[in-house]
Amino acid sequence: MSDVRDVKALRRLRLFNELTDEDLTRVANTGRRRTFQAGEALVERGADSGGLFVILSGTASVDVGSAAHNLGPGDFFGEMALLSGRRSSRTGVDFFGEQASFSRARRSASVIAIEPVEALVIQTIYFDPFLIENPSLAVAILHGVVQRLREVQDRMEGMDLHTPPEVDE
Repeated sequence: MSDVRDVKALRRLRLFNELTDEDLTRVANTGRRRTFQAGEALVERGADSGGLFVILSGTASVDVGSAAHNLGPGDFFGEMALLSGRRSSRTGVDFFGEQASFSRARRSASVIAIEPVEALVIQTIYFDPFLIENPSLAVAILHGVVQRLREVQDRMEGMDLHTPPEVDE
């Protein structure tokens, strides 16, 4: 059974902003709480673990190679991993990750606990059947994903990706 804190944490995510409290309780029930110690990886770049992580307490650092930023309570990552899980029709093997590919998709960033972190983790393997049983929730969640992708696109449009950064000498 989900904790009221889990539902409140999910309520803050734009990904789930169209869902009712009852819907959020059902989503929270698909996840489980995990605790990570300072210095422990929540996920590692290149790993094939899938799912959504909602930070309930503590601070974690996201390292995507050329940039890093911190996550705190209410922040989340892995929504693309949550929704991009695919089942191979030939092998029955689940594929997770933030970027789909022919082989197993891999995490594009490492996330390391800076201090002890408690997170609600919703694994793709449990979320897919949930969406099949609740198609109206799938539509609402897709609206949230589109909104998040538009925000990322707007941020990228503001960056000049073709000009190398200036170096002070």
